[in-house]
This record gives sequence, structure tokens and C-alpha cells, in this order.
Amino acid sequence: MLARVAWILVLASVGAALLATLWFVVATLPVRVPYWGEVEVLFEASRLRHHLPLWVDPLVGAYDYGEPPSRFYVTYPPLWTWVVSLVPAGVAKSFARVASTLAWFGTLAWLAWTARREARREAALAAAFVAGIWVLANFATIGRPDAIACAIAALGLTRAMRRGRLDLLCVALLVLVPWVKPTIIGLPAGAIAGACLVDRKNAPRMVGAAVLLAAGSALVAHVASGGALFAHVVRSNAQPMTLAVWLEQVPARLPFFLPLVAWAAWAGWRDRASAGARIGLFALGSAVLWTLFALAKTGSASNYWMEPSIAAVALLARSPAGPVRVLGGNTVHALAALGCVAWADVASVRGAIEHVSTMRADAAFVASVRDRAGLGPDDVIAADEAGIELALNGRILTPTYQMVHLVRRGAHPVAVWIADLTSSRTRAFVEHTGQLRLAPELEHALEQHYDLVVEERGFRIWKRR
Repeated sequence: MLARVAWILVLASVGAALLATLWFVVATLPVRVPYWGEVEVLFEASRLRHHLPLWVDPLVGAYDYGEPPSRFYVTYPPLWTWVVSLVPAGVAKSFARVASTLAWFGTLAWLAWTARREARREAALAAAFVAGIWVLANFATIGRPDAIACAIAALGLTRAMRRGRLDLLCVALLVLVPWVKPTIIGLPAGAIAGACLVDRKNAPRMVGAAVLLAAGSALVAHVASGGALFAHVVRSNAQPMTLAVWLEQVPARLPFFLPLVAWAAWAGWRDRASAGARIGLFALGSAVLWTLFALAKTGSASNYWMEPSIAAVALLARSPAGPVRVLGGNTVHALAALGCVAWADVASVRGAIEHVSTMRADAAFVASVRDRAGLGPDDVIAADEAGIELALNGRILTPTYQMVHLVRRGAHPVAVWIADLTSSRTRAFVEHTGQLRLAPELEHALEQHYDLVVEERGFRIWKRR
């Protein structure tokens, strides 16, 4: 009786988090200020749509919009960007967000729906739990390529686990994943390595196919970008790695994801005689190790956990029924499950509710900047968030997240940035993240040439003297 009550509470907890997260998505999807990783996709897609050069030297700048020029590095290999560029400008942001949302929740639902019959309840619970984690949905439901890459990875991994080996389609899907989102490499690499160890006879052919596909696509991308692709992607994403960032990111998030990973690993280990389970275990282990390493990078966030979460649900979906059975009679298992999900679900419900109001208020504030600063429609407004620049100017100027770390290590001349910041066309600066102040020269230029006219809700509007 106690076990059944505990399982009912587990289902209620997961259901409440899922409903709150879905409400957050619906309430904020139309209004959110474009976020890092999304804003670059939207801006770069607009350049492709208007047949403007994509690979621009930031030292020269793109003067297509007048002074000051746009100085930026292309953030991701532009596969997803190219897809978004095919959509009319007026609906591009909505298209990218809806497509990513459907890819994320659709992948989780598909993994549960196609699970082994005896494990379908457990796979459905795991999928619903992941879908209800707000810190994942926060990133998965905007126009970033993360959810698209995770969907492709899930297809490749699930196919390999079902077949117990790789085929050319599996290899092609897994090799494609980093070309959509370069940081999602743990799952694909682990799946390929695990399949090669399981099927040694087929391994040379599959490794050869993976190398040829990766090398061939890299060569095509290098030529198509005029040799700029890898330099752009590295410079825009290779922020420094520090222990302080790792300590900020990992310990606080482990209680959300460690129980799911442990459950999936246990289920896969029990079925380790199966080739499919061994492939899944390698994929999960590689995804977790890569995530724990990558979370030391400045700018890393909870979206890095999307990859191991997908691997965990896929492994549970393809594993046979184990001793942990949803609505089963084992009281210890039921109480343990309740303790694990309640921690994450309470945080997800709270996060979803709080961020609906804050994100809508942030969007309203950004929309009011021109009126608050008394600026005309053609006045250029710089910001320390690229999304604010895109919302106010229809383009990115100098994305602070990309450039400030390059300035700090001497890889981008600060004088060029100061010249744009103090250009006669630049009439205001919106400060939100405070990242500009990581470079003292930029902070000094801001305070020397601008006056603070509005300070509200973590935003500061600076207006040219």
C-alpha cells in the first residue's frame, strides 16, 4: 500500500513539473528576448536570407547596415542556420523555436513510445521527468540547435541499439550531430566506440565510414567557408575553462541528473550481455564524462545535460524490465524514486513560474528602451547581450560574450571595439549581464562617453552625452 501511494506521488510530482514547464514554454515562446546561441542563428540566417556574406573578418566588419559595422564570428556550423534562413524573416524566430520545442519533446515522447513493451512504463516516466526539467526546457525550446542535434543523436543511438551494431545510416546520423551543435560529441563518439568494440568484425568498415564522412564534410565546410569555419567556431566558443565555473555548474545540478543516469546505467549493466545495451552504456558513459568536463568552460550551462539525459532515456527504453517497476510493490524503490524526483520537480515548478513573469517583463523592458532613452528609430543601440542588440537594431553589433574574452587574452584589439562604442551613430548602451566590465578599457570608455539614465530590474540604460 505504501509503495503504491509513493508511486502515485512520484507520478503527480513529475506531472506537475511537466505541466509547469509546458506552461512556461507556451507563455514565453512568443516574447522571450533572443538568447545566446539563438540570437546568432537568427542573425546569421538573416544574412543568408539576404545573400550577404556570412564569413566576415571582425577586424574589417560588415558595413551592410551602415556605421558602426557588425563584427562577429559565426557561432556554429551553419546547417541549422541555413534551414532557418529558408523561412521568411517575419516568422523565422517562431519557426526556430517551435521546431526546437517539437524536436525536444517529440524525441522524448518517441523514445517512450517505441520502448520495449515491458519497459514502457519506466521509459515513459524517465521521458516525462526529463521533459519536465525546467533548466533543460529553458534552452531546448528556443531557436538554438541543441534540441535538433539531440533528436538526430537519439535516432542514431536508438537504431544502433536496436540492431546491436552500426550501419551506414547510424554512422551518418552520429557524425552529423556535431555539425549541428559542436559541443554534443560525447554521445556520438561513445555510441560509435561502443558499437566497434561490440562488433569487431564490422568495426574497421564503420570507423572508415565515420572518418570519411567526417573528413569529407570538414573539407566541404572548409572550402565553402573560404577556410574560415573552424577559426570562427573556435573563436566564438572557446571561452576559458576554470575550476570556479565547474564548481558553480556541477554540484548544484548533479541532484537533478545523477539519479536518472544511475538508474539508466544500472538497467543497461543488468543487460550487458546484449550488444544494444553495451552500445547504450558506452554512449551514456561518454556523454556524462564529456558533460562533466565541458561544464568547466566559461559560458557553459544546464543545456550540456541534454545530451546525457537523452542517452539515459534511450538506454532505459531499450533495456528489459528490471526490479524498479513503476507502480510496483517494492516500497524502497518507490520511496527512493519519490525522493529523487521531488528534488528536481519542486525546483522546476518554481523555476517555470518565476521565469514566466521575469522573461515577459524583460521583453517589455527591452521593447521600451528607445522611448525611455528618447531615441529615434534609426539610432543605434549597443548592448552587452547580443539578443538585445538584435531586438533593438535588427542586427548584432559586437557580441560581448564572444569578444570580451578575446579582448582579455589579446586576440581582438580593444581599440576597434571602443571606436564602435563611441561612434557618432551609437546613441545608447544597454547593460544587463555586466560582461563588458570584464575588460577595464571598455568599462572606462562606457563611463567616459555615456550617462546612466535608467536603472531598473537589473538593466541599465546608458545614453551618449
